[in-house]
Amino acid sequence: MISIKKYSLLISTILLLTFNNAIVHASTYITDSAHTSIGFNVKYLMITDVFGQFKTYDAKVEIDETTKELIGVEANIKVASLTTENTKRDGHLKSPDFFDVTKFPSITFKSKEVNKLAENKYEMIGDLTIKGITKTITLKGEYTGFIDAGKMGGKRIGYTAEATINRQDFDVNWNRELDQGGVLVGNEVVIELKIQAAASWFNPSLSLYQI
Repeated sequence: MISIKKYSLLISTILLLTFNNAIVHASTYITDSAHTSIGFNVKYLMITDVFGQFKTYDAKVEIDETTKELIGVEANIKVASLTTENTKRDGHLKSPDFFDVTKFPSITFKSKEVNKLAENKYEMIGDLTIKGITKTITLKGEYTGFIDAGKMGGKRIGYTAEATINRQDFDVNWNRELDQGGVLVGNEVVIELKIQAAASWFNPSLSLYQI
């Protein structure tokens, strides 16, 4: 018969092993702007898409260093950095008709939950704030790989993600009706993220090669 002391020791050992297995070894990775794209597309004239990007942002990715699974993402995007490769259109998008960059200079996102859907597939639920309005959105994406490139680039991890939002939910309402029916600008906006992030201790500018 196992003594109470030995039984207690056995239970403690089991609990310790269980706790150790459950520990998440979290690490922070910082997005490398030279290899990251924060983009969107929206219908124009009901038949084609306009593509745009935000070029300036601060974003960090939290991962489990052991499993490389995504834990969370936090981002602050500078609206003034928006570009669609058309100066006139960009100026209109930054005006009060759309993003009103003077009054609302930043778009923010903070994840609340990450769920694994399948091997290398995940969904991320979080709060997106545009023009001071916060809505919970769901992005679905893919883990695209991890590499320790040493002096060539340090530890790197890659993800993609996509979500569709209605811009009117964020008070981005400007539009014009077409004589033939429909509207000039679609209301559904597809957010497309292609992320490469480096371990927070590594400065991407110190890479031996920049491609």
